[in-house]
Amino acid sequence: MKTIQFLGVMMLLANSLLLGEITFDYSGTKLVLEHFTDNQDNVEKIVNNPGYQHILLHSKKYSSNPITEDNLLNSLNGKNDGFVFSNVKTRKYEYIKIIKYLKENEQEIITDYAKLCLKYLPKDYKQKVTIYFVIGGYNGIAFDNKICMNIDCNQFTENYNELKLYITHELFHIGFEKFHPLPDIFKAKTVRDLKEIVLLMTMNEGLATLTPYHKRIEMNEISDYDYKILLDTTALYKKINQFNSVIQYLDENIDKEITNAILENILGQCSGDRLFYIVGCYMGLKIEQKYSRKRLVELIEQSPEKFFEIFKNTEK
Repeated sequence: MKTIQFLGVMMLLANSLLLGEITFDYSGTKLVLEHFTDNQDNVEKIVNNPGYQHILLHSKKYSSNPITEDNLLNSLNGKNDGFVFSNVKTRKYEYIKIIKYLKENEQEIITDYAKLCLKYLPKDYKQKVTIYFVIGGYNGIAFDNKICMNIDCNQFTENYNELKLYITHELFHIGFEKFHPLPDIFKAKTVRDLKEIVLLMTMNEGLATLTPYHKRIEMNEISDYDYKILLDTTALYKKINQFNSVIQYLDENIDKEITNAILENILGQCSGDRLFYIVGCYMGLKIEQKYSRKRLVELIEQSPEKFFEIFKNTEK
């Protein structure tokens, strides 16, 4: 009996440690719901909420057209300026349902989904992340041990499994950042600088897309655009050819100074056309299939150039 009790205590302690790795914060959603549906003046609290502050900081650091605190204030006053709050009243109970679902599935998220990214990160990486669930802003962002998830995204409201799978994607970014700081696009001066960013982001977004890939196949959750393309050979090779054209352009113009036109062209294709995600995932899959997941994990601590070099070897 004592042995059973001891094992029970150890299991509870282990679960507590796991819970300590991932913290769930629903305060932003609660404040927005109160503000728009309970007539509470939560403007100051929302602006100062760590989830919304994280969105604003991410936008300031990484967006060419950042959303600011003024945009958030305008949106809270009914103008939908960077944040869409016009649906809050009509979708109140949908948001409550989503939050209830998330709270009921926190343990599953930790044990079945949060751990997926650890399979693609070095063993000495220690996961410690806060996930903020908010309404409005970007679908999902991740940096500096914090993730923001916009529960108003149609991808999530239509399929709750996507919330868990998207968290997996974002958690990989948090880990990858420990080994490769996020690039500062605004400091890039030449096409050579831009190519370095493209290689890094292809590796980062590609492996984040790979992280839930096998789980998605297992669950038959493959309706997301990136995975549809990855499983359609014809569509996939069109993306690969498009990406190869991007790299060729960069190589042919390597010493040129960057212009807005070059940035819009390259990042428009890599991000907007999902080349970072789709082609990067394909590269990771090929390396995993030919050399093993262990070899792929080893590359996390090496340069994106090495990642590309090893991928090229898979084609020989």
